[in-house]
Amino acid sequence: MTQININVNNQPMSVISPISLSELIALKQLKDEGTAIAKNAAIVSKQEWPTTYLSNNDTVDIFTLVAGG
Repeated sequence: MTQININVNNQPMSVISPISLSELIALKQLKDEGTAIAKNAAIVSKQEWPTTYLSNNDTVDIFTLVAGG
């Protein structure tokens, strides 16, 4: 295991590698329902989250839907 530096929603973060997008969502205590993720500016389908792993200096943007008016 190795520690890597990533950027999540413009915030630097250090995590233990290997880490998948699914594991990152769990680590950040977010629900996967209503959530979209882009890795290095490319949208990743929810089905690919468990098998999409992060590397040092990756950029992750997490979007969550918010209901309201």
